[in-house]
Amino acid sequence: MKRGAARTLRAMAETAPPTAETPPAQKPSGKKRVKESIWEVYYPRDVEREREAVPVASFPMIIYFWPTMVFFLLCAVVQGLDVVAPTTIGLWATSVWALNLLVIVADLDQKKFTIVMLLFAVFVLLAWVSSLKDMGFLSGLSSWIGGLQVTYSTHAFLVIGTLLFVLTFFGLIQPRFNYWRIEANEFVHYIQPWGRDQSIPRQGSTVTREVPDVLELLLTFGGGTLVIKREGEVVARIDHVPFLSRRMKAIERLLGATRVTVSTDES
Repeated sequence: MKRGAARTLRAMAETAPPTAETPPAQKPSGKKRVKESIWEVYYPRDVEREREAVPVASFPMIIYFWPTMVFFLLCAVVQGLDVVAPTTIGLWATSVWALNLLVIVADLDQKKFTIVMLLFAVFVLLAWVSSLKDMGFLSGLSSWIGGLQVTYSTHAFLVIGTLLFVLTFFGLIQPRFNYWRIEANEFVHYIQPWGRDQSIPRQGSTVTREVPDVLELLLTFGGGTLVIKREGEVVARIDHVPFLSRRMKAIERLLGATRVTVSTDES
């Protein structure tokens, strides 16, 4: 009996399938996500590095008027030095101010912006030709524009430039307390000092960059609007985000598998 049992055990041992070896535990990659700074709502740093979240905030439209602010303050200095004719300074200052107003008057997509620039180039060309050759109405219009005595006092330049500086300063404080935190698993809206205000799960959501206005893109150095959609419906729009093209690199790296698209409205 003992010999029979021994043979049976030996046969079972020989025919039993080999035991699968336990795979060795994978070593951690060693990459540590960088803790973002809330001050990155103003300018994103280290967009190529792995990070825990990307802060994004909507800015007031006063940020588009930084060229007027800078130019008016510069005009105050130049006019105080009396190196350029006051009428020339006034005409250029008015032109910069009018260009800034276009941002809030109309949304110029790529096609509209191209058309406006072509019309402006044609107008300048016709004005130059009419100054060399009599072209009736165009020559009269060109002479009238050239004869405009648009002037500002040095104090006016200084007051307007300083006022825009103060308004811009207070406008830049707002994003520090009202911002979004784009995380790997959710998108969270914060209103400080109260904390979390809204949370959107990442699953089923997409992040899209829209550029409705070319002037907005230029004046905010690649800015635009960040749109969060969930199941095809827009659940959040973050408007007037400066440096958005740079932020999208960090968002795309953070979300990984989540599709991040860039689109331009041309309606």
